[in-house]
Amino acid sequence: MNEETDTGSPAPPRLKRIGRILYITGLVIVVSVIILGLAVVLVAAYTGSLIVVSNYGGYAILALLFGILLIVAGLIALILPGGFSKDAVWAMRSGPFK
Repeated sequence: MNEETDTGSPAPPRLKRIGRILYITGLVIVVSVIILGLAVVLVAAYTGSLIVVSNYGGYAILALLFGILLIVAGLIALILPGGFSKDAVWAMRSGPFK
């Protein structure tokens, strides 16, 4: 098995800070896409134009997916700042599929 001892050192603060920034940025993007989506629909309903809604839809979906990816990346960086434990890496390397 793995002969190295795990010292249990705290997570690097830089990676936690980056994770928090990614998480907050993703939340801001998702919330802003939702708010702007409501605003675009209200403007289109008021003016009767469907062109504004169809143009906004392509950008909104990409921004929403990018925001969700940032949220997931931020949560992963916050939860697992040190990566996998040494035992998990050893178990993956000693498996039959190298």
